[in-house]
Amino acid sequence: AGAIAYFTRPFDTAAVADRLNELFRSDLQRSPRILIVDDDGISSDHVSRLLAAAGMQTRIAIRPEKVMSELSEFLPDLILMDLYMPGVGGLELAAVIRQQEAFIGIPITFMSGENRPEMHLEGFRMGGDDFLTKPVPPAYLVETVRWRVHRARRLRSLIARDGLTGLLNHTSMMERLAAEVARAKRMKTTLAFAMIDLDHFKTVNDTYGHFAGDQI
Repeated sequence: AGAIAYFTRPFDTAAVADRLNELFRSDLQRSPRILIVDDDGISSDHVSRLLAAAGMQTRIAIRPEKVMSELSEFLPDLILMDLYMPGVGGLELAAVIRQQEAFIGIPITFMSGENRPEMHLEGFRMGGDDFLTKPVPPAYLVETVRWRVHRARRLRSLIARDGLTGLLNHTSMMERLAAEVARAKRMKTTLAFAMIDLDHFKTVNDTYGHFAGDQI
């Protein structure tokens, strides 16, 4: 009937709170960012308009050799990439992207007129997650991209964030900080980073128990 969660009584209050926090998490609810890598300007513009009409943010990279800088600056949720491009093909580009630890979790969806199964398998072997064969029906393209982004965000959240607080873990925080510092340098803007600590929090755990500390 359109519900997005279901809890049976007696339900875990913490589980309900976690679900509510997830629903209001800005990083999960913001518009998907899609990087379109295709040297065909007409095709890439058409795809960009379709996705934008569905509420997504898009950026087009016509020159494959510029994709790495686009990844660092745009931080896409998904890469929609053509298979055959001059200079650097989609398979080569996917392999290079997958060598970068910071981008290893970004889904790569190939979109090409190539219909040979062996080439689809090669795309998966090089790090692709999906293969859409052109022509792709607009509704199918939008929903495929939307659900792939949703799933990737959930997986990244489970891996990159602390399960109790929802905050970035140490590794993810340092990666994000490095990316933001690099972005600030490129854009010539200022950057603020705040670290907050709670004094004497151990007293809460010692006095009321770790469950109470977790709730706080």
